[in-house]
Amino acid sequence: MTPGFPLLSAQRELSQNNRQMQTLVAVTLAASALLQVIAAVLALRAIPDSRAHRYPWIALSLALILMVERRVEPLLDFHSGMADLLDALYALLVSVVIALSVMGLVRLMHELHVKEEHLTRLAITDPLTGVANRRHLLAGLELEVRRADRSRRPLSVLMIDLDHFKAINDRCGHAVGDAVLIAVVTRCLARLRAIDLCGRIGGEEFVVALPETDEDGAATTAERLRADLADTAIDTASGPLDVTVSIGIATYHPGTARPDHPEGDSVAGMAQVLLQRADDALYRAKANGRNCVRADRGTPPAILAAATGTGR
Repeated sequence: MTPGFPLLSAQRELSQNNRQMQTLVAVTLAASALLQVIAAVLALRAIPDSRAHRYPWIALSLALILMVERRVEPLLDFHSGMADLLDALYALLVSVVIALSVMGLVRLMHELHVKEEHLTRLAITDPLTGVANRRHLLAGLELEVRRADRSRRPLSVLMIDLDHFKAINDRCGHAVGDAVLIAVVTRCLARLRAIDLCGRIGGEEFVVALPETDEDGAATTAERLRADLADTAIDTASGPLDVTVSIGIATYHPGTARPDHPEGDSVAGMAQVLLQRADDALYRAKANGRNCVRADRGTPPAILAAATGTGR
């Protein structure tokens, strides 16, 4: 029996080494499978934000999910040995690379979305005041004309101009002038509704679109804006400044001016007519001493039809 002890000891040692090898391979494969699952989950979560590129992300997600099975299968059919360990280490390396790649792609996609949103804001907003720029304002006004036509509710436009703004720039400098513009916009936005559209169309000229608002409602809003600015000075680096505005109002009533208009150019034409009518009312406010509100009570239907090309 004595000669069998070394053999038994060697067998036990070999069995122990096999168990250690099995444990090492199992842990390596489990880590590989976990990384594969993480990569698949990240890819799946990226699908809603991938927009037009969602189909490649869906394909990538499915591929990563299917590859999880390749990481789990060796655990179910395990054969101890150095070859198994090398295969497990290689699988772990591949999973690490895949997981890092997916995380990098997700981060890149997020950064691209942030930059895209920033560029979109730059394209549609006035960089100084943060309200809509001229192009976005005109597009928004055309949209409101269409909505007014569908809902058969009136749409009003305010044309707002700061009085003697050039004198403020000449006396206090353009930095103070910019601060005044920002303060005026801030006060106006505080008085407007969430559905109202405010935009800057010129140096010190602003337009406010008031959906579902008739002449009386527009006059009330305009007077509130005018009084708020006239009654409270604006604090600037040059001290408090008394700033006033003149406001012109125009209102569009769907169905009264052009009941059977086509979509497209006529909508753009109606938006331009509204702006022109509000601008004419603004000039009358300027001619009447400034710091006042003047409303255009309506252009004759024949003039409106001629301006929008619907009076044929």
